[in-house]
Amino acid sequence: MDFKQKIYILLAGGVFFLSLSGILVKIATSPPMITAFYRMFFTVLLLTPYFIKNHRHKAAYFLDYRPLLVGFLLAVHFILWITSIEYTDISNSVIFVALQPLFTIILEFLFAKEDLRPGALIGIIMAFIGTSIISIGDFYHLGDKLFGNFLALSAALFAASYLFIGRGVRKKLDYFPYLFILYTYAAFFLGIGAYIFEIPFFGHGINNYLILLALAVGPTLIGHSILNYSVRYLPTSIVSLSILGEPVLTTFLAWLLLNEQVLLTTLIGGAFILGGIYLASIYNYRKSKMQKKAFSAKKNS
Repeated sequence: MDFKQKIYILLAGGVFFLSLSGILVKIATSPPMITAFYRMFFTVLLLTPYFIKNHRHKAAYFLDYRPLLVGFLLAVHFILWITSIEYTDISNSVIFVALQPLFTIILEFLFAKEDLRPGALIGIIMAFIGTSIISIGDFYHLGDKLFGNFLALSAALFAASYLFIGRGVRKKLDYFPYLFILYTYAAFFLGIGAYIFEIPFFGHGINNYLILLALAVGPTLIGHSILNYSVRYLPTSIVSLSILGEPVLTTFLAWLLLNEQVLLTTLIGGAFILGGIYLASIYNYRKSKMQKKAFSAKKNS
């Protein structure tokens, strides 16, 4: 087995760890705010020694208002997504959250004056059709799910917002210190939220805290770390598209482990949404490639 094959296997493992996120959130019994808080808190706790040892000179960026704002948006994203799982199926929640790349494209079109090319537009239309199919199916079977679907869609919008706003900071900071500062602010805001709403930090049971620790270690640390490691050796488009496997795998695990039934409308609508995201990802890859060529030609002229 050559090195590249090993990287593909590693990438598949990363997607698997990411797909555990919805399952772990579903079996956690703590309030959504506490689940989100401890996911970030444990992550920051585990990353702090490495940050102090290798990146402490980047601590000045804690004073930049942009990471603070982005951390707040990330905190809201987690609250919305984790709460959505209480109201709708895991499959619906992860499929709707996967819409984040399409929301990013829309934000770039509205606020950064980026071109909205046919490939991206078709992807957005397909995702809209898929969203409608799932929502109609949920309304027919159980109208309460619509609220959970709305929360998951809102979580995707906030995820796109923190990625869009954080672009300027990411250009100045390496990926690790950027994420550490972002996670720290997210944990801070989630802790403030729990305090304001008088949600206790303790007394949720040792098994629950172990689940929350697993949420920090598995999907957050291992999953995202593998994805970022894979980008060094594989095309960005491959890594981006591999993430489409997360909602598929999460849906399968929810069916296998939690006996969660999957509606036909979810399967059909999910296929439309994932197909739309695929087209949008290809569009993003081609746009990035064209920008690099244009920059290279300008530099050599």
